[in-house]
Order: sequence, then structure tokens, then C-alpha cells
Amino acid sequence: MEIQALIEQLAGPDQKAASDALVEIGAPAVGPVLDVLCDEDSAVDWSTSATVLRRIGRPALDPLIEAMAKAPTTEVARRCGWAHSGLKIDDLSAFVPGLRHPSPEVRANTAYTLQLKGEAALPHASDLIALLDDPDPDVRQRVIWAIKELGSAVVPLLRDVRRSRSGRLRRPALEALAEVAGPAGLDDRDLAAVRRLIRVKQAAETPEPMHLCGTWFALPTGDQQAVLDAFDLSDPEPVTMRLGASAWNSDHHGWGADHLACSRTYVSPRLDGWTLVFGNPFHSGEDLDSEQLTDHCRALSTRFGAAHWYGASCGDDWTAWCVAEHGEVVRYYDIYEEDDQIGPPHPAEEGYVLPHIDPFPDDAFDGIDIGDSAAFQARECHATTFAARASVDPSALGPKTDVQGHAVLALTPCGRTHGHPRGALDI
Repeated sequence: MEIQALIEQLAGPDQKAASDALVEIGAPAVGPVLDVLCDEDSAVDWSTSATVLRRIGRPALDPLIEAMAKAPTTEVARRCGWAHSGLKIDDLSAFVPGLRHPSPEVRANTAYTLQLKGEAALPHASDLIALLDDPDPDVRQRVIWAIKELGSAVVPLLRDVRRSRSGRLRRPALEALAEVAGPAGLDDRDLAAVRRLIRVKQAAETPEPMHLCGTWFALPTGDQQAVLDAFDLSDPEPVTMRLGASAWNSDHHGWGADHLACSRTYVSPRLDGWTLVFGNPFHSGEDLDSEQLTDHCRALSTRFGAAHWYGASCGDDWTAWCVAEHGEVVRYYDIYEEDDQIGPPHPAEEGYVLPHIDPFPDDAFDGIDIGDSAAFQARECHATTFAARASVDPSALGPKTDVQGHAVLALTPCGRTHGHPRGALDI
């Protein structure tokens, strides 16, 4: 059967037989199938034609690379990249020339393809390392991710780059080391260099608004050692506030079989009289229930006079807070546990509406003059608005925030067993 007739069958119910026949034809079918893949108006589903090319394998490699480089739209480039990344090719060296292609789209997708191969791509580590200073940021990021999947055997190669006389790759190799192995991957010289940079940046750092997605404690104290003791934290490492926030967000949003969100905690400097503690110091990855949380707040408030806990989500509308004073919980609220509130409304909630309550019911404006602006000032209370009134709002830090002391990253009991998570952080 002619190739064009088989391609037409890819849009019908007997597409498997047509796919098998095109794969059997091999190289002569690559051009016509690729044309269909790049045609956004084709009746053939793009994933069907891409899968045919994947199965054909090596004969489709170079045509896909050129189609990716010349793609007229991002959609066509995406389709070609998907087909390219799944080509049935056992010899991974066939992909390596793509790392040197003039097109950043091709270089990035080739790095992604090698990333998918994991440790099997280790023989080509030097080719990936050579792209650590690629002029395209997306290529650089893809290369970092690919190197991360090569496993611990790539660490000596990166250390060799760090000790080389050529300076071109030395700095990005440090980031790659952090991604692959975390602080444990840095030798004494590199650790000393990072610590010097942190000390320099600490001296002139201005607080910045934090991206909040997770939970944190606030304690009215500047006694950092007492805070570390209260949370059973150890091995405090001085960091910039930016680095601490980066670690918290990285740990909270990280993924992978070896990812542990419970290993370390970011302890802020004293900010407007409050020390903030970000992370999961009391548990090993599972969220605390309300009883465990309030017990911790009671204990902390006995030690520090007061203890606040806050929760905010960047993915949905979850928000929560808990306030304990001198061993008693005076207020607890969770938008998802509205029937389990503790205590009367807190003064920080005054003038606000709790978020589980509809501030504008159906009859909210009956008999109200639409020119009366006061009638339209009902506002929802969230963790950040509560914190701004009751302690300090991390999302509103700035030049006017009073800062005393310095930030640290400290290990939890979980971290003392497993160490710091791997991954590069902003300094």
C-alpha cells in the first residue's frame, strides 16, 4: 500500500495497522509522516504521527531536528520535540550532535532527551557540562536538570571543572554540583567561597517580600538560639534571607524519590520584633493535624510568651492561623475546618470577614445606597492580613522592616539523618 494511503488511515479506526506498516517501511515514510506532524490542520492526531516517528527511530532523528529548528510555530516545535525525545535509539551518542546545534530549541530538547535517559547518559556528561554556560537560559536549565539525573558519578567531573584553570565553566559547575548533591557535593574550598559570598551579601541585604506557600511560625523574640532549641534544630548555617526563602520554597515544591521536605528549616532574623520559622520542624513530611499543631503552639507560648502559626496556599484558597499566649490557645482558624474554631474573633480580624463566609449574600445590597462606599468595604481575612496586624507579614517585607541579627538554615531531626536536600538556591 502507498505511504500516502497509510497516512490517511492514521486518521481512521484502523490506525494501528497503518502505524505498523509505516514503521515497517522505515526511512522512506519519515518525510511524509513528518509533514503530517507539522500540519496543525491535519486530520491525523499529532500524537499518532509523532509515535510513528518515535518507533521508526534513527532515520527520523535528523529530519526531526531540522523540523524543530525551522518550526514556524511553538506548537510545531513542541510536537517535533516530543517525537524527538522518545525516538527508539539505543546508541545515545546519536543524540549528542544535537547539543551543538545552532538552534537553542534543538539544544534544549536534546538535553531533555538525555535527561530522560538518567544514568545511562553518563558517558556523555562532558558534552552536557560544556553547555553549562550556554547563552540561552532555557538550554542552561535543561542541561542542569539533565546533569542532575546522571547520578553521583558526575560529581568528580564537576569538581574537576571547579579546579580547572579555565574560568568559563567554573561558576555554572558550582550550581550543577549543588543541584546534583546539595551542600555535601561541595568541597572545603567551594564551601568557604559560598560562605564568604553569603557574609558579603548579608551585610547589605534588604528584606524582600516572600512568596508564601506553606506554613510558618512567628515568635516574639530575637533569641535565635532559644528558637533553635525549642524546635530541636541543629547545625545552623548563616544564610541570606533570600537564600532562606529560596530553600523553603524549593523544599516545599520539590519532587523526586529522594526529596525530603522535612530536612531543614529557615529561621529568619528578628523582623520587627518577631522571629519567623519556615519549614516542617516537627514532623517527617505529613501535615500536622489541628490537635498536634495547637499542642506545639501552647508549648512554644509557654516558653516565649506567645506563639503564632500561619498557613497559606498558592494553589488554592487555603488559609489558617493559630495564636497561643502563655500556654493557652486563644484563637485557631482554618478555612477548611470552620466548625473547629477555637476562641472568639481575634482583634487582628476586626473589620474583616472570615474567608469561609460569603461577604456578599444575595440580599447584601438591599436598601443600600450604591453611593455609600462604606457599604462596600467588607474584606476577607487571610493569614497575611492577620499576620500584618498581629505579628509580621512575610509577604510585605521591605526596606522599612527592622532587621536584627541574621538568618540561618538549620537541620531538623529528619535532616540530621538525611542531610540537606540537593538543589541550587538563590543567594
